[in-house]
Amino acid sequence: MKRLFALILTLSLLLLTACGGTGDKTGSGDASGSTGTSGDSGSSESEAPASVTKLRFNLVKSTGDPQYEWYGRFWDAVKEASGGEIEGEIFTGESLGVTADVLEQAAQGEPVVADCDLAYLANYVPDMAAVMSPYLIQEPDQILKLWDSEVFQDLCGQLEAKGLHLIALNYEGTRNLVTVKPVASRADVGPLKIRCASTTMWNSVVETLGGNPTNIPMSEVYQALSQGVVDGAEGVYNVIYSNKWYEVCKNITLTGHLVGYTAIAMSSEVYNSLSDGAREALDATAMEYMGEFLELSDGVQADFKAKLEAEGVVITEIDKAEFVEAANRVPEKFPDWSDGILEKLQGVLYN
Repeated sequence: MKRLFALILTLSLLLLTACGGTGDKTGSGDASGSTGTSGDSGSSESEAPASVTKLRFNLVKSTGDPQYEWYGRFWDAVKEASGGEIEGEIFTGESLGVTADVLEQAAQGEPVVADCDLAYLANYVPDMAAVMSPYLIQEPDQILKLWDSEVFQDLCGQLEAKGLHLIALNYEGTRNLVTVKPVASRADVGPLKIRCASTTMWNSVVETLGGNPTNIPMSEVYQALSQGVVDGAEGVYNVIYSNKWYEVCKNITLTGHLVGYTAIAMSSEVYNSLSDGAREALDATAMEYMGEFLELSDGVQADFKAKLEAEGVVITEIDKAEFVEAANRVPEKFPDWSDGILEKLQGVLYN
C-alpha cells in the first residue's frame, strides 16, 4: 500500500511539473521583477542585465567624511544608468588594502576600484606625478580643464596600456599643513616629521613644505600623531576633521600647496569587458560627478573649517613665496619625466 501511494505521488508531481505548476522564473509573477527600473512588471526579463560586474571601491576616507555619502550616490547613479550591469560596493578606510596594493590588483584584472592620487599612478606612467606638482593647479576648475586636454588624455592612454583605466578626477579641497606645534615659516617645518603616502612625489611635497617625510598609511595616521611618531600631516579640512586629527594637532597653516583631488582608477581589462552601454553610462556619470564634486567640495570646506575652529584649532595665514620657490626644485627629483611635460601642463592650465 505504501509503495502504491508513493508511486501515485511521484506520478502526480511529474504531471504537475510538465503542466508548469511550479511557476515560471522569468514570468511576471517572479519576485525578481521588482528590480526593474521602468515600473512595468511585464518587462522584467528585458530589463535584467545580461551580466553584472561588481566593483569593490577602496575608499581612503572614513564613513564620517562627506565623500562617503557622495560616492554612495555616485555608485547608485552608475547602477541605474548602466541598467544594473555595474554595481559598486564601498570599503572605507583602505579596508581592502593599502592603495598601492589595490591599484596593482586592478592592473592585474581584478574588479576593484582605487581611490588614489596621481603619485600612485606614476608607478605605471611616470609623467602622472608631474600633474600633482605642488602649486601647479591653483584653481579647482582647472581640474576639468586638465581632464579635457590632449596632453592629459595621452597620459591616460599610456595608463590604459599598463592595465589601468582612469574613471575620474574628483576635487576634494585645497590641502594645508596640520601640526602639533604652530608654524610661522618654512624653517619652522624643518625639524618636523610630516606624514605622507609612500611615493616619491608625496615625499617631494613634504620636502617642499620644508619637513621630513614619514610614510604612514592613512588608516594609521591618528595613532602616529597621538604617539608622536609624526609631528604633523597635510590634508583638506574635511579629512582633518573626519579622522579627528584635530584632537592631537591644534594648528593648521594655510600653505595651500595642492588643490587636492582624488583619482578613481579601475582595471582597463574589466572596463573593456563591459558592454558599450555600460561603459558609456560609467563615463557619463563620472563626468557629471566631476562637476558635482567641484560644487560640493567648495561648499563643505567652509563648514569644516568652522567645525575645526570650534574644536580649538588655530588656522593661520602664511606667506607662500618660499614654499612656491621650493616647488621649482621638484622636477630635479624626477629624471624619468619626459622632456617638457611640466611646461606642457602649465600651457594647458594657464593659456
